[in-house]
Amino acid sequence: MLNIGEEDSKGHAAVRDAAVLLNESSLNYIGFIEGNEIFSGKADVVVTDGFTGNVALKTMEGTSGLIAHYLRRAFTKNLFSKFQALIAGSVLRTLAADMDSRNYNGASLVGLNGIVIKSHGSADSHAFQHAISTALVEVRNQVPRQIGKLLQRETA
Repeated sequence: MLNIGEEDSKGHAAVRDAAVLLNESSLNYIGFIEGNEIFSGKADVVVTDGFTGNVALKTMEGTSGLIAHYLRRAFTKNLFSKFQALIAGSVLRTLAADMDSRNYNGASLVGLNGIVIKSHGSADSHAFQHAISTALVEVRNQVPRQIGKLLQRETA
């Protein structure tokens, strides 16, 4: 669960209370993780409230844009750096594709009686296609039903 620290005493009451419930469950809950650990591989799934999650996502998008800005600036600084950009072109295109937030559009809202995928307000058709793909995966895997089964097992 995304939090401002790994210690049990950190975060607001709702986060601490949720952590207690998750610790008592049979889920593979690893505890709190901080924002700098989101992409570390420490957790397969990061759970957060909508406000905090949205702030985290917007920060990631901004950081990605900042990195792209500095790379463009560095590779257009002079004739030699432009030549280096030509040589590194395929690597840079791969990096740009990997960091393109449109390829990760579509966040699942769980705890509902159906499938709801939140798409970015500025999503273009490419990004929206990814959100639809996420919804299709959830339909095929019957995600709300699976979550319901897990919750029934936990409360039984």
